[in-house]
Amino acid sequence: MITAILAGLVLRQLDMTQYRHLSLTGPVLAGLLLGVLLFNLSKIAGALRLNIYQRHVGLRIGEIDNLKLYYAGMYLNLALPGGIGGDGYKILVLRRQGAASGKVLVGITLFDRFSGLLALLLLGCAFVPFLGLGWLSHAVHAWVAGCLTIFVALVLAHRCWLKMRWPGIFCACCGALVVQILQLACMAAIIAGLGVPLGQYPQYLAVFLASSIAAVLPVTIGGLGMRELTFVYGLRLLGLGSEVGVLAAIVFFLITAGSSLIGAALLPGSWETYARS
Repeated sequence: MITAILAGLVLRQLDMTQYRHLSLTGPVLAGLLLGVLLFNLSKIAGALRLNIYQRHVGLRIGEIDNLKLYYAGMYLNLALPGGIGGDGYKILVLRRQGAASGKVLVGITLFDRFSGLLALLLLGCAFVPFLGLGWLSHAVHAWVAGCLTIFVALVLAHRCWLKMRWPGIFCACCGALVVQILQLACMAAIIAGLGVPLGQYPQYLAVFLASSIAAVLPVTIGGLGMRELTFVYGLRLLGLGSEVGVLAAIVFFLITAGSSLIGAALLPGSWETYARS
């Protein structure tokens, strides 16, 4: 329901005539295919990062089996807002192994989520100098300071709550950055295919980071509607038209949904594998 409302709000803000010149040929198709590759590389990196947490609490899962479980969770994320379905499924399957308690599994899942969110915030800080937001200088400085404070707090929480050693914390945080950088590269490939001028890449990618944070909120399916709405108002705030940005957001959602369908084939197999363990 909320997704439909947001989608309707986005459509009311757009000039649909701006899309007439687009077709699925040449650069558009190349950008789409490269985007699919980069997105799936980001998910492989995400599975490797999650396995760092799993091994820390004693869950010894092979990388291939863990990747299958990760994709199965991605598929279920299409059914419930905010990735709740996929996270719940992974916790349930791993709990059946009996290698860790539900409390521990929920804890490492939350830390995995928070490290990804932190990576988005830190990358957002890196884009601030390129956005020309002098008229918002005080708010920007406060936001950057807040992000750095959250970073320090999360690192200390890894050490104090999860009892992770510094090499493990470093690998987990670097893994989170790799995931988000690959997704940034995916969006860069999409907007390159759509003909966005190179000089506008920082603005588009910064808004994409903001839309990724908005998409995490558990109110829409797969972030659909929330991500596009962020592009509408984010690009306008930066003095750019929003039509191409919204189309890029839709393409990113389609790549996400299409890649997640891999998990549909893995869902029964991954369940049976771990249920027998």
